[in-house]
Amino acid sequence: MKHMVRELESSEYTEHINLDTQKGYANVQEIVDDAIKFGCDSLVNCTGLGSKAICDDKSLIGARGVLLQFDRPSCEWDGQPERNDSVIMVEDPPLGSDSDPCYMIPRGKIIAVGGTYLEGDEQPEIRPEEMSKIMENARLMGINTDRSKPISQWVGFRPYRPRARLEIDEDFRKSGVKVVHSFGYGGSGWTVFVGAAKEAVSLLSS
Repeated sequence: MKHMVRELESSEYTEHINLDTQKGYANVQEIVDDAIKFGCDSLVNCTGLGSKAICDDKSLIGARGVLLQFDRPSCEWDGQPERNDSVIMVEDPPLGSDSDPCYMIPRGKIIAVGGTYLEGDEQPEIRPEEMSKIMENARLMGINTDRSKPISQWVGFRPYRPRARLEIDEDFRKSGVKVVHSFGYGGSGWTVFVGAAKEAVSLLSS
């Protein structure tokens, strides 16, 4: 959770995010009780790995990801036209694999280069060998790593579940609060979050 909070605090959208509630919940029932108290009739649980505890979901695990971030405007490229508008993903040998994908993704003023996808790995810091591997990924994808150095490094834990959960919780049908769960997307979170949000709204409206 501390990694998520740190990322939120550095986001340009921080002013729209409430990080000061200091409220924690042990289970969904406690959240529903608060929702009733505040007059809410709908609740969407998208707490990611937090759902492991509050939903007692033993199938939910963290899939550890590591990436380096390069400054997009100043990034220098090695002997070829700049291509920082391209998304590159390789999951096949010799460059990548399912657990060690090689990828480059532009995100605003940042170019993210990765990475790893290690289920159940709880190491919170980047390992030296991972740093070396991702720097080599950056070089292979055209970044001049002698003249362009990463401005930050990131370790995160994707909430992975064998099957993502996006559904109404029937246990709370009679509570007066409609509860929808939306979590467990693993490495696909950035890809499906808009569609997942729309489907959650559709479930709430049904």
